[in-house]
Amino acid sequence: MALHTSTFISRNTADLLAHISHLRPTLSAHPLLYTISVSQLTDPAQLSQLVSSVQSISSNSVGSLSAPIPSARSAWQQRTALSLASFDDAHATLFRSAIPGRKAAQVGRWHAIHQKEKEPDNMDYSQRIDWENALADSHQGSTLPSALQSLSADSVNGVLYLSDKAPEGLTSALGKYRNATKLAFIGTSTPFVTGRPYTLFHNDAVYSDGAVGVCLSTPTLPSLRSDFPGLEAVTRPMLVTSTEGNLVNALDSANPSRLLLHALQNHPAAPTPENQNVPKELRVYIGTLNQHKGVYEVSQLFYVMSGDPSRGSIALDSDTAPAEGSLVQFFVLPPSAKADVLGEAQRRSGAPRSLTFATTSVEELSAASPAEDEDGPEDDTVVLPDVFLAASENGCLVSRAGESGSEKPWKSVVPGGLTSLRWSV
Repeated sequence: MALHTSTFISRNTADLLAHISHLRPTLSAHPLLYTISVSQLTDPAQLSQLVSSVQSISSNSVGSLSAPIPSARSAWQQRTALSLASFDDAHATLFRSAIPGRKAAQVGRWHAIHQKEKEPDNMDYSQRIDWENALADSHQGSTLPSALQSLSADSVNGVLYLSDKAPEGLTSALGKYRNATKLAFIGTSTPFVTGRPYTLFHNDAVYSDGAVGVCLSTPTLPSLRSDFPGLEAVTRPMLVTSTEGNLVNALDSANPSRLLLHALQNHPAAPTPENQNVPKELRVYIGTLNQHKGVYEVSQLFYVMSGDPSRGSIALDSDTAPAEGSLVQFFVLPPSAKADVLGEAQRRSGAPRSLTFATTSVEELSAASPAEDEDGPEDDTVVLPDVFLAASENGCLVSRAGESGSEKPWKSVVPGGLTSLRWSV
């Protein structure tokens, strides 16, 4: 389990440095995972000082820059949040991964300059191709990071990692740990802060891509919970009856796009005009459901990227759609919903020690300015004991361990959503 988790939020760098100095004697002998939130207003010199101070806590550390934590009081999103998690050295192994993920599409002149010499095309197009397996296999075979290669697959029960936006290669390699719950934080974009697309740390080294993380073999199994405040169901539960890749082709043997549009037209929280187009500002999701004590609970949630009422299919922001036979439901996040991740974390104070990754949005990142900061001196600092809390506009990847092994990773991207690992004391 985590020996220590905490989050310290302040507008005063000196207070953050004092907090680090206070914790250093307690945490210095243990592996450390950390995040530091930044905004476009972050002072580079103060950030550098803060990073150096955090890295001095332990000689064995990994971390990343993160986004401001969403709050009902927007001025708090211009303050710096420092989150720390310390682990027992006997049960934690830190690692750095450079395993490549899915390449971003290249267009225009950049693509022309960097285009590699074409490899001969030896594919037999006469054979039928299983594209779902082909895409999954494209990242298979990646060897684990060197620090993890000696670990027994059966001993690992948790993996936490901080990644760039292409974690597919590492995610595939971590499939070796079939009995482990895996949670990946996709770091915030930092080109306007550090000049790097992402900013990751391993001890005193800085990286712009790849991933860093910690592999856990703890005596206490962590539990995982996802919450999506503000999300509203707009349909009844339905069975997935036809899929293809990331497309849902039929729900209850009916046209899913038409089912969704009909539901939106009749839901007061998300009225859709008669032109058969979903408003761009409306975020729509489809969630898989599990039944627990007679109550349906959302197990996985996928963002609906597009739909075509004439063809019926809806496309999900995922490699694969929920399996046929899954019970699912459509949800919306109304435009009026405002993320208050900090408030949610404060309301849960006193709960078991936890590590929580939250999702913000691009709109939230620019919601406040220094002129809006009217909080008094008594509001200079917030301390969340026993809570590691970090946010990113890029969300996180989730894979729970179950009786039949870990589930396929899915991306949690609902603004204001929280996914937490918890350890019983």
